[in-house]
Amino acid sequence: MSDNPRRPILYRGELYSSFVEKKSGGGSKEPLLNYEEARAKIITDIGKVKETIRKIPGEMRLPNEFVVCVRMPEEFSAKSYYPDSLFDTNVSKFGLKEIGSRKWKEESPDNLNSGGKLFFVRTTEKSLDILRGRLDKSEESLTNQFKSDIRKISSLDMLRPTEQILGIPDDWQSGRLEAVLHPFFIDRQVSLNHFLNLIAKSGADKKKVKFKQYGEGVTFLSFFGNREMLASISGYNPLRTVHPLIMRNLPSISRGQVINGGPQVADFKKKSSIVVGVIDGGTESNNPYLQNYVVSEDAVSEPEYLDFVSHGSQVCGTVLYGPLNNFKATEKLPEPLVSVKSFRVLSSLTNDPDLYDVIDAIEKIVPANKDISVYNLSLGPKGPILDDSISRFTFSCDLLSRQFEILFCVAVGNDGEVTGYERIQSPSDSVNALAVGAYTKRNGGFEKAPYSCVGPGREGNKLKPDLLAFGGCDQSPIHLIGSNIGQKVWSYGTSFASPIVAGAAGLIIGGSNKAISSLTGRALIVHSVSEKNGFGHSVNFGHGILPENMNDVITCRDKSYTLIYQGEIEPGKFAEFQIPWVNEIVVGKVNLRWTVSVLTDVDPLSPDDYTSSSIETVFYPHSNKHRFEKAGKTHTVDIVSDSTKAKSLLASGWKQSSFPISSSGKTHKTEEELRLDLKWDSIDTREVSKRADRLYNPKFHLHAMGRGSRTSQTKVKFSLVLSLEAPAATVDLYSKVLNKYNALVPLKLTVDISVPVTV
Repeated sequence: MSDNPRRPILYRGELYSSFVEKKSGGGSKEPLLNYEEARAKIITDIGKVKETIRKIPGEMRLPNEFVVCVRMPEEFSAKSYYPDSLFDTNVSKFGLKEIGSRKWKEESPDNLNSGGKLFFVRTTEKSLDILRGRLDKSEESLTNQFKSDIRKISSLDMLRPTEQILGIPDDWQSGRLEAVLHPFFIDRQVSLNHFLNLIAKSGADKKKVKFKQYGEGVTFLSFFGNREMLASISGYNPLRTVHPLIMRNLPSISRGQVINGGPQVADFKKKSSIVVGVIDGGTESNNPYLQNYVVSEDAVSEPEYLDFVSHGSQVCGTVLYGPLNNFKATEKLPEPLVSVKSFRVLSSLTNDPDLYDVIDAIEKIVPANKDISVYNLSLGPKGPILDDSISRFTFSCDLLSRQFEILFCVAVGNDGEVTGYERIQSPSDSVNALAVGAYTKRNGGFEKAPYSCVGPGREGNKLKPDLLAFGGCDQSPIHLIGSNIGQKVWSYGTSFASPIVAGAAGLIIGGSNKAISSLTGRALIVHSVSEKNGFGHSVNFGHGILPENMNDVITCRDKSYTLIYQGEIEPGKFAEFQIPWVNEIVVGKVNLRWTVSVLTDVDPLSPDDYTSSSIETVFYPHSNKHRFEKAGKTHTVDIVSDSTKAKSLLASGWKQSSFPISSSGKTHKTEEELRLDLKWDSIDTREVSKRADRLYNPKFHLHAMGRGSRTSQTKVKFSLVLSLEAPAATVDLYSKVLNKYNALVPLKLTVDISVPVTV
């Protein structure tokens, strides 16, 4: 035990905040083509599109409406370049309705990659004629906005079949497929049957096709198909994408080994009121390790499948107890600090169940169980995520997370050793969820488990996986509960890493007496693992490895503090948050590390703009130091301690910055730079070091950003976790901060979580 025991982290940092007026945005770019050149090109494109549409057979398009593509270069992909003078929103213009977007790429003749942003546009031949009529008018009679928008367009054309058929392996012959259809207006009532009739001609049983249409208008379908069917729907105009939909293999089925030597059952005294949801294959009703701590519910009516039940039981046991590797056969397990509600969503109908039945069940489970804040998902579709397509599973998890403010902990999948398939699997790409990979112990150290899928994630949360937990491997398996006392199972897989994190998250969130939301729990866990990493996020390790003891997540060590800020900000607005600091500390380095997370609405129609909100954080280390500029020259001046110099510069025509000097780099970045800097990611971790004498009343400015025409522009809900450490401090930083900022509150949990969660 250290002479300086860890102390509780603090919360209510948002009480030291205020709103600030601030301008944002940078300069605009000039398109390459002038209006006359751009006009001529679009007129030609309109003619080609109309000719193509007239040649499309009736079975490959809807009777009245069709979808065209408006393509724009990468440099015009930012929200500020949206060509809104062309599209109908609240006012009818040409009859061009933007119904989604994604990135587009192609090989240019000089063998360089080119591409940018593609807008899907719902229209009719009459609407294209109206647009053509506007283009025939004199340039002087047109608005500058319209002319500018026309100049931004690379082309107006049709989606190519190779842009529709995604992720189909060369050796694929048949299997379940997921298709996504564009939303329609005039032809809305006939669009679904139109597609069903088309695939029925290739042998699909219309009665067995599963589908779901969401309020956003997008339609997801699940059906069995083959190569002939793919060929028949290739080029179908209402089709957005189609890709394989295969159930993942569950690890306990293929490699679990039952052995003797399992620990003894815990002495039952009390079942915890903190409930973690497990959505899986069900549980063994008479399992002695589970029967006092797990409530089971069948979310599907079909009979259970024993292998799935075994997998679900092991997942539940991992939520309750973690890995059993450290327990001897003679030891009794400690009584779990959480309980589990297990929802069976898999049945015995087939070893490859229709995942749409699973999603339908989840969409009923979450609204009906408002007492559950954390769910574990160790199942999902097989195959790497696709940048140009959102699966229904991913969208559903993100939607439920946002609507009910819950946290899904999702296994990333076990195909990390399969070339071409090693990228994380849906729904671990959910931007509001925690994606959990697996590490193992080899050669005396921690390594990413070879099978654990890797990042990156999708646009909106590139930094996936979020973290790793122990999942074992063939050389160092994870030990799981068996079906009988004294038995245990050796296995490995991300299926068992994820419930370790779910149990920890449930404990932190549920034990905080509502001080910590699910969003904050997510931020806290990522924040705690990033401390252990030290080299930033990687596609293999995520932000880092789950701490060995959960007490490390909710406490802070000597000469440091960790503080939680929680709140909401209107899109486009700025808020200032004080960073608690003791100005008498003037010696040594000060390390600041922060993690900011948002709970965002999502747009399934726009994979490239999937997240609709974000928070941009600017750090100001010294509140009095401003930049003065004149004729390309700059000076940094402390306007308080050196007020005479500041006044002299102002009198000589120098301009003072409106805000102190930040440590956040350029103020105005291109959209490409901002995307690389994770502008729209739903979670982000940063770290800076400053000399203590360079800090004075430090603060954050948080800029809430919103985008998208289909997602609601509600307040941006955020959580920011800050850790500040001053190793050379000669005063008690923690106590000084609490005394100076007396509205802050130490976090107290209702349970003792000083328990190990790793091997």
